[in-house]
Parts: sequence; structure tokens; C-alpha cells
Amino acid sequence: MAYPLHRLREFFPFGQSGAERKGDPAARSLLDSTAGLTPQQAVIKLAGSILPGIGRESNMHMRFKLLEEARLETEKALPTLEKNISHAVLPLPLEAATEALHADNLLKGLAAAYTGIARSINKSHLSAALSHLLHRCIQRAMAMISRRQLLAYRAYATPSAGSWQMLHELYQMIRGQGSKPLNGETAPIEHEYLGALLFAYLEPTKLPRAELEVINICTRQLAAYALIGEVIPNHASSHGTESCFLVRPNEGTPGYPLARLPTGSSIFGSLVIDCTEVLAALDRNLTRRPGKAVEPDLDAPPALLQTLRVAIGGKSARRFSRTRFRPRGDLISGFSTVINFLDGNALSRRSVDSSSRYDGRGFPSSEWALIDESPDGFRLRYIKGDKSSMGAGEIVALQPRESSKIHVCLVRRITSSHVRLEVGLQLMSPQVSVVDISAENTPERRAVFMHTLPAYGKFAGLITAPGAYRTGQKIQVKLPGRTLHRQIGSCMEANEGLEFFALDLLPD
Repeated sequence: MAYPLHRLREFFPFGQSGAERKGDPAARSLLDSTAGLTPQQAVIKLAGSILPGIGRESNMHMRFKLLEEARLETEKALPTLEKNISHAVLPLPLEAATEALHADNLLKGLAAAYTGIARSINKSHLSAALSHLLHRCIQRAMAMISRRQLLAYRAYATPSAGSWQMLHELYQMIRGQGSKPLNGETAPIEHEYLGALLFAYLEPTKLPRAELEVINICTRQLAAYALIGEVIPNHASSHGTESCFLVRPNEGTPGYPLARLPTGSSIFGSLVIDCTEVLAALDRNLTRRPGKAVEPDLDAPPALLQTLRVAIGGKSARRFSRTRFRPRGDLISGFSTVINFLDGNALSRRSVDSSSRYDGRGFPSSEWALIDESPDGFRLRYIKGDKSSMGAGEIVALQPRESSKIHVCLVRRITSSHVRLEVGLQLMSPQVSVVDISAENTPERRAVFMHTLPAYGKFAGLITAPGAYRTGQKIQVKLPGRTLHRQIGSCMEANEGLEFFALDLLPD
């Protein structure tokens, strides 16, 4: 018979010999052996040898202590791999894909190790006696899962269903059946949980890779303003559901926008994430006056904050249905490259032009299958050709095979896996021109002029290099045979590669 005191001895270090309190000497020796290794070698050793050794430690407190030491060693090696993956071209080359695999294995192993301690405590009904250890393990495990999911987003990959299932399981451990109010120990756990969910609701595959770190920091600040609760009957039909999301803890997903939930869907046992105050926090940052302090103080450009607001507010639904078809096309990406390509270098697809096509003139292009099309966009799947560090928000020129028509688009979504790479493109305008722009006290610059913007309103638009112009500036747009006088309007979008402005008419 296992007496209660005997069971407690398995968790607490009292009553152990000095040798036992030191933990598994093999695990400690392996931890010390990571010094001098390259980041990739250290990550491989941590995941392949050190974590399994720590798992053999029977004492829960000692196992946690060894895991904490392994986590500190992880912080020395993992950031280098994460940075390499963030800047790697897509699809990931073999070296970057290998680094991503090793990093994912380490984060997955750490999360599983911390979760293992939490499960043992929970299963042994010692949650009250070992609440501090339980809560620390749950929070650490959630942090490792969130970091693993961010690693996937760095390569525009979708986090695994298993990672979401583990995250939901960990949250249910502290929430329990009674939905007890959170206290000082459990509140950080809920904040970690909401941070991971909120980041997923921002749809990272639609965001620039270079801004994921900034967005992640903003998400952690905004998570404090999200609320989580049980589903209320008829909640889906109530007002204000646009910024609410439904989470089913038994599913391997972050949840669904409540406003898009099909009629008649079961919501039993689900949770509702209310992001109303998250929108209010974003609005405070978007409307604040210069020099005025707001809470939270989000360190991100207004255009990026507006993008986050649109995602959380549930306004990014597709406006057209898509028609499936399978032609192929060539894709050119990057602001300067697209301008050069459009500026007299894009030839027709006639057979007589084959000897002088642009792919022999120094343009880095790639071949894609056009999977489907809507009136304002395309979905493409990579086939072959030059790889690039293309990200969401980047300008591209798409020329279907056997056609002289060129479509200028912005990348809106990227989905990457080990077997395929797909992108979603938004067609900006049916008529596009490369123009020279002149303005007072500003050197003449090249830009992409969009004669109409059907998706935005009855005005023209301009895509320029970052920092070239500012709202309110008067410019001259030099088209063939005529010159237009316009004023730079609001900035519709901005990132490290371009700025997209509306153009206002000047008063007569």
C-alpha cells in the first residue's frame, strides 16, 4: 500500500541522500558538455541526449531544476537558429530546414518535459500541495509551445495540431471544472495562453516575416486586455461577436471567429475569447496624439497596428469566391525588381520573343501553378525557380504563361510546409504604370501608379519605396503624354519594402 507520506517523498527532496539530491550525474555532465559547441550542435545535444537524461530523474523538484538549467543553455543556442530561419529564402533550403527541425525538436522536448511534471502532479492529486511547482511547469511548457509555434510562423508554416492540443490541456489543468478565479500564480498562465491564441488570430501567414518579432511583442502586451470565459447560451447570436473567438479545448486549433461560426454548430464545452478591449487598446494607439502616453504603449508603425486591428475585428473575410484552374505563370518579387521588370522589360509570350525573354536578362523569377483565381486575386503554388525571402505585404508581378498580361499584386498570405509553398495574392488595379514622381525639395523617383483601386474606393494609388513621400505632400505624376497633379493621401500600408498611399485630387 502506498502511504501518503511515502508518495510525498517522491515529490519533495527531504529524506533523500546527498547523492540523490544532486540529481542524475549523467544529465549534469551532459549539461556541462555543451560549452564550446556550435548553436546547432548544442541544440542537437540538448534535444537528443540531455532532455532524455533529465527525464530519468525521479525527483520532481530536481527534474524541474535540471530542466531550468537546460532551458538556460537553450537560450544561448536557439536564437541563432531562429534568426537563420527568419531570414532564409522560401521554400526553406536544406540547411535552414534542418536547423528548423532541430530547433522544433528541442522546443517540443522541453514542452513535453515540463508538461510531464504537471501531468504527474495533477494525476497524483497533489495540485494543492505542489501548486507552486505545478504552475511554474505549466507556464514554462506554454512558453515553449508558443515559441515553437512562432518558429513555424517564421517560415510561414502552420503550427501542429498537437501543439494546440497540449496548450489547451495545460490551460484546463489550472482552470478546472469549477472555473476558479485566477490568482497571482495562475494569472501569468492565462496571459501566456491568451498570448498564443491572440497571435494565431492575427493570422501570421498574412504578415511580413520581418515584423513577426514586433508583432509578437505587441501580442504579449495586448493579451492582458483579452477576456476568456465559458460559452453563454445564444452568445453566437448576440451583438459584438465580431471580435470574439470560439475555442474548443478538445480540438487541435486556436479557435474560430465567433461571427463566422456556422448556424447550428455545437458550442458545448467551448470557451469564448473576447477581444473587444484588445481593439480598444489598438484604437488608443492608432488615435493618440504625439507626445501623449497611452496604455499599452505599442512600439509598432500605425499601418501595422491597423493591419492587426483588421484581423482581430473580423473584417478580413474573402470578398469573392474563387474559380479553380491550373495554368502556370512566372513571378517577380521586390519593389525595385518589379519596377525594372514593368519598365519595358516584360515581353509578350509570342514564340518569336523566346530568345529575348526576361528570364535571360537578369530577372530572378520563379515558376508557379495558378491554383485558383478570384476577381481580385490569385492562389499560387511554387513549382521551381529562384527562391527568395518573399514575405507578406511584398509587391510582386505575375505573368501567366502564354499571355502578355502582367498582374501587379501584393502578397497577402504565405503557407509553407515540407512538401509545398503557396501564396495568396491581391490584385491591386486593372491598370498599372511605372511613373516618375517629382515633388518640391525631393529628387525625382520611380513608383508604381495604380489608376484605380477597386478594393479601396474611387481614387488612385501609389506604391513607393519606404520613406520617399509623406501624407499631404503635393506631387507630379508623369505619365506618357501628360502630367497629373496630386496630393499624397493616407498611407494604406507600409513595411520595410514599400509604402502604399492613396492619392487625393488637388482643388482647382
